[in-house]
Amino acid sequence: MALPATPSSDPLGSSRTPTPQPDPGAARRAALTLLISSTLFAVMAAGTKLATRRLPGAEVALVRFLAGIVVTAAAVGVGAARIRPSRWGWLVARGFFGGVAVVMYFASIQAVPVGVATLLNQTQPIYTMLFSWALLGERPRRAALGALGLALAGVTVIVLARNHANPAHLALAWGGSRGELLGVVSAVTSGIAVTSIRAARRDLGDGSVSESAWSVFFSFSVVGALVCLPWVLPPFGHWTPPAPADWALLAAVGLVSTVAQVIMSASLRHLTGVQSGIIAQLTVPITVVFGIGFLGETLSAAFVLGAALTVMGVLLTIIRASPSPGTSPATPVASAQR
Repeated sequence: MALPATPSSDPLGSSRTPTPQPDPGAARRAALTLLISSTLFAVMAAGTKLATRRLPGAEVALVRFLAGIVVTAAAVGVGAARIRPSRWGWLVARGFFGGVAVVMYFASIQAVPVGVATLLNQTQPIYTMLFSWALLGERPRRAALGALGLALAGVTVIVLARNHANPAHLALAWGGSRGELLGVVSAVTSGIAVTSIRAARRDLGDGSVSESAWSVFFSFSVVGALVCLPWVLPPFGHWTPPAPADWALLAAVGLVSTVAQVIMSASLRHLTGVQSGIIAQLTVPITVVFGIGFLGETLSAAFVLGAALTVMGVLLTIIRASPSPGTSPATPVASAQR
């Protein structure tokens, strides 16, 4: 799950506001690194799609969280990270809503084409903007609110539109499935999680110590794993024993997602909020390509129309919600629940 960046040397220091570096070479390398990270997140989504053909999405999510716990424990063991939580309320909120976001995202991937689930999940910046306004008092620009309407219109088309016998004809009806709705829920809860990260990590100016990025990441992994348990254990869920090939795929999903997050977080310190937000959105088309090329998925006219509206709205939200250079952004743009 991705955390916003910090200028510290902490590889997961992604929740403080970054100050873009003036070195153009560093910015270009960071952009390439972030593109690699976006590609790895797309690989994670495609791997999750393969894993959920036999295993429940919540079970795959649980393994992903356990991988995060192992990585954090290893970092603490070698002295690369320290965990000293203090803002417990925001940490629990980050872990809970981030955990729900991952479970919903993986369940959405299981139910609908991976490109559809990823696109809906990647609308998170518009909900982060709204929750930052409601919970942190960060009022967005009017233009950003207009972009919100455009993005929501695209989501509505994807969830409600369906193709008739003539592929060129579209009609709005309740053609959307549970999978699309789960994708929307994953984006909304991810927006709350990102807002919680920012609240836990921001400097209040009163001398209190903000949370470290590792504390935030660890809370996400631990609480997220606990969130998964009701879906994978009796009496509400069940555990499907993975075959040896399944374990290999689950390990790959956990490893790829963790590596993607670490290199993403390291790259964000050299990029502006707009640059990182736009590059992060490339996860959507890359995932769509993987879905078509490796998973045999197809694109419907409804998805293409809704995707165009949604991507335009999200990108405009990122651009309009970002302040002038040298000031702190009101809304982080990296996803919090990958």
